Amino acid sequence: MREHNYKLFKHQMKLMTSKSPITYMVCGRAAGKSFAASLLIVKYLLEGKNVIALAQTYKSLSEVLFAEIRNRLEELGVNAHINMGSMKITYGEGTIYGASYENLESIRGLSRISLAVCDEAALSPNKLFTVLSPCLRGEGIEGRIRLLSTPRRGSWLNLFCKEHPENIELIHATTRDNKFITEDQIKMMTSSIINEDLIAQEIEGVMLDIDSDASIIQLKDYPRILHPYGVAKGPYMGIDLAGLGTDSNVITVVNEFEILEQESIKQADTFQMTRITEDLYSKHNAKGIMIDVTGSTSCGVKDMLVLKKYPVAGINFAQAAYDKDRYINARCEMYVELANAIKSGMYIHDDEIKTQLAFTTIFVNNSGRFQLNKKEEIKELIGHSPDKADSLALAVYAMNHTDQTPEYNSKKAEEIGSKYLTWVTYGD
Repeated sequence: MREHNYKLFKHQMKLMTSKSPITYMVCGRAAGKSFAASLLIVKYLLEGKNVIALAQTYKSLSEVLFAEIRNRLEELGVNAHINMGSMKITYGEGTIYGASYENLESIRGLSRISLAVCDEAALSPNKLFTVLSPCLRGEGIEGRIRLLSTPRRGSWLNLFCKEHPENIELIHATTRDNKFITEDQIKMMTSSIINEDLIAQEIEGVMLDIDSDASIIQLKDYPRILHPYGVAKGPYMGIDLAGLGTDSNVITVVNEFEILEQESIKQADTFQMTRITEDLYSKHNAKGIMIDVTGSTSCGVKDMLVLKKYPVAGINFAQAAYDKDRYINARCEMYVELANAIKSGMYIHDDEIKTQLAFTTIFVNNSGRFQLNKKEEIKELIGHSPDKADSLALAVYAMNHTDQTPEYNSKKAEEIGSKYLTWVTYGD
């Protein structure tokens, strides 16, 4: 094994020497998180200790964290056994187990883990500590958790740090703390960032509060419990489709008081989504369906449902609102209606939906109409598309507008189709 003189920045050295059971290095983009994480992991491996290395997906684990670990091993001349298929690296008595947040359950059963390193921890599920804790056990084991991430507004980790500061050591760093990053590179990063809040989060590493005065709904407005109810309006269904993209296809079934079921499906084709929709429609005896028809897959699913005589309406988020004098488009109108439904008693138990809604902000534009922030901005803030909230908003929109006359809907569809070059029609 070769010697190598690593020169670390102050925040990286703090991570290497921290004795806290849980340490969180929260910092801006390109602050040197992955380098520091890989060095710490290799240090434990060379000491004959077991490590869990976690990332958002297996792709990011392979291309970022494991790639950095392999670089450190090569620099040190360590001939470790590396199995990229099973995401496992062994050397002497030490082992590195790789896993993703997508398949966090795969690490259950591991024990005698001395170190768990969680890259982009703000994107991890809120059960992270529950799953990790049993792994950090064994005679003589002082298990430690190291979290590294650019923060995500509204994440469970932000809330944990705020509510339990005594249980976690915070190491803060900005992009500028990486002295290898030039001001020109920072300017290039900020040029693609949408607003000042995002710059604070992505460059300065600031953990932003989840609630904003501009949010479509405040946390205080959510019902705390599901109140008993008798006859309820509905059920109705909302479908937000991603086709074969990286976002999720989400189908939501609601009545006026609660979400009866919400199903997320990755990479489903037209026939699969149609079948799943039919099954949920039959299971809940739904009254109507609203589907986003922005993409070709969405139009295909809607057309198949129309042919089978389901009460389905297609909506393009960018189309005109029913109340076009008040709202800039249908997306804004349906989110306001969703917020009003929640304030009127619709119980939301899913924290992810609450997060997505917290980052959906509303303002009055130059025409005097209400408008929402762009979906791209929400994706930047939370790390993924707000698919669950979109599907829920569509379901509420269906509940409020399915009873519009076919003539009204057909005329509206024709206007939208000519304006947006998207074929949008309604069933009989």
